[in-house]
Amino acid sequence: MTGFCFHRWITTLADRRLWQACLSVGILLFSIAVYADNKSVLIIKSNENSFFNSSIEQLILHTPQVQFQIVTLDTLHSDDSALLSAGCVITFGLDAANFTIHRTQKKPVIHTYLTEFQLQQHADSLQHYIILLDQPLQRYLTFIKLLLGSKKIGLIKNKSTALDPERIQDLNQSLDIQLEQRLFSVGDNPINMVRDLLQKNDVLLSLPEPDVYNRNTLKGILLTSYRQNKPVISYSPSQVKSGALAAIYSSPENIGRQTAALLNKILDDNSFQPQGVYFSSEFDIKFNPNVARSLGLQLPDKEELLQKLKQDQSE
Repeated sequence: MTGFCFHRWITTLADRRLWQACLSVGILLFSIAVYADNKSVLIIKSNENSFFNSSIEQLILHTPQVQFQIVTLDTLHSDDSALLSAGCVITFGLDAANFTIHRTQKKPVIHTYLTEFQLQQHADSLQHYIILLDQPLQRYLTFIKLLLGSKKIGLIKNKSTALDPERIQDLNQSLDIQLEQRLFSVGDNPINMVRDLLQKNDVLLSLPEPDVYNRNTLKGILLTSYRQNKPVISYSPSQVKSGALAAIYSSPENIGRQTAALLNKILDDNSFQPQGVYFSSEFDIKFNPNVARSLGLQLPDKEELLQKLKQDQSE
């Protein structure tokens, strides 16, 4: 996948840094009403990708009144006239999002398959509506508490995406946890950081930080956690397959349905004012039973846990 790895799958706004990014995204300076009667929607895929296609299938299924045109990015480089006739544009992946930055003024644009990390790196340019792949941080932390009952949680963040200390304090107080953040700099060894972090914490939360979790480091990180008899909770089902205990994530089908819901509101309700940025609202859970057995853990019923998480989200 071009632009970001998705780590073979998928790679709270109260964080002050993300608030700054969202403020720069803002509400678009156009009238949605102008385009509400135009049901022609252009879908731009960064490349041919089975995840994108699964999301698009759900998007089309849940928006029967819309006329879609689907193109890959390479076809628009020579002829971008399809952008002019479309009433709305939906991009899949970072490359497609970047392509539309200066080409889609005064019409609704929804970006999908972007991570919070990418948003923070491109916040000055991506000034459209964005559906993130990530779950809100509080959802990850609540998931850990419900699954493990653990309070001492460690995570590693890049310095450019670090959580504000006040945000960490708020989370610790509201969730009754002890969240410890370590900051990664170029040249640091993520495996050594994980080893040190897990000596003082009960669980490692793996978030989409490509400098930390990538094909060169993941095996060593998971092996280190296994040797210390400490679980890794992840954002990625592929990491669960590789040795993490569990992940909470949004599937391509989840992403497609959420995109459809947002598109329907934009096209059908002239008074609707979308947010600049949305976290994933639909999500699923994946467990690794073998890791659970090796750690002496009994996994809860998946559907009951999902119900508790969704109830927490609605409160």
